[in-house]
Amino acid sequence: MQESSSSKTEEQADWNRIFEILRPPSRDRIQFLRPGHRIEPGDFGWASPAWPNEKEGMVHLTGYDAKLLNIWYADLKLSEVRYVGPKPTEFPKGKNPYPVRRPTPSVTLYIARLKQYFLVRWHWWKIRDIRKENLLKHGRDRGHGI
Repeated sequence: MQESSSSKTEEQADWNRIFEILRPPSRDRIQFLRPGHRIEPGDFGWASPAWPNEKEGMVHLTGYDAKLLNIWYADLKLSEVRYVGPKPTEFPKGKNPYPVRRPTPSVTLYIARLKQYFLVRWHWWKIRDIRKENLLKHGRDRGHGI
């Protein structure tokens, strides 16, 4: 019985680690990547369990931003990471002390924002035109008793 409790303690100790990325993993080892982000050298990853089994010689990491939003999940070789220390138990000012880097602005990101801007403007103009048509059709003085 003590053997099972010691193995649980070892597993928890394995998950209680933070690593710095030295080299990003290949695409086939990335399970999730939020749009606009990349796994870059210098990012931090939090060790997390990968089910059903951990892969030999690899560590499963999760990257979080400053607000602890999941940015990526990936399996990295031990040669691609450097152990930094245990996971923090306190977060100064409610922020993650080991965040991944913010995405670098790209042309694709700017085009997506520009499309969003014009789409919102188009909807605003469409609603404005519909309201004008309704006012002309039903009259402005309707319901005022004049």
